[in-house]
Amino acid sequence: MVALSRRLVSVTGSRVRAAKGQGGLLRNQLLDIADQLLEGGGSDALTIRAVATSAGVSPPAVYLHFASKRELVHATCLRVWSSLFIELEAVSRQVPDPVTALYETCVAYIAFGLRHPSQYRLVMAGEATEASRQNEDKCFRYFRDKVTACADAGVPVTSRTETARVLCASVHGAVSLLIHQERDVWPPDSDRYVRRAASSAVQGALLTASHAFRPSIAGVTQSG
Repeated sequence: MVALSRRLVSVTGSRVRAAKGQGGLLRNQLLDIADQLLEGGGSDALTIRAVATSAGVSPPAVYLHFASKRELVHATCLRVWSSLFIELEAVSRQVPDPVTALYETCVAYIAFGLRHPSQYRLVMAGEATEASRQNEDKCFRYFRDKVTACADAGVPVTSRTETARVLCASVHGAVSLLIHQERDVWPPDSDRYVRRAASSAVQGALLTASHAFRPSIAGVTQSG
């Protein structure tokens, strides 16, 4: 790796073109390291110098691929978030019931956020601004498509956009409530928490999708 660094950066520190076939390899290695730093210490731990040191290269070698720390953060978050949609499709593709598919999608989304708290905070809290715009829009459209599938199957939905918005607020809240706290105060049974939060999000959004109603003790006990 040190030899690779010498080929990428001259002795004077000026930038040079990476050897053919090596640029993509180093870029992926840098992203792997950045991801580990984020997971281990959050955004404060992710610096150009820390990434360079861990990779065994000089900072200018990192700047060949990422113009700034923010660009590196964007790329790291986007790579992690791109795997989310693969996971969502994997859990719902084979489920014929669109409401159950929506539920499994919510389970996967909340579980993803809890597995990647640093990346989730950076994207959804706005520090990684480009990643935020891309992923928030993509997530919302994805959930709205799932709501549309439920409506097409006969679930009464007055506004698919509003219903998707309510659903997104629920699953995002379920993630945010925990990732902004220390892990020692998380629920001891996180799987149960995830599934209950997903069930609440889906049923709450769909049951009120055609009309909102005022909950009461009688309504709750009768439904139970």
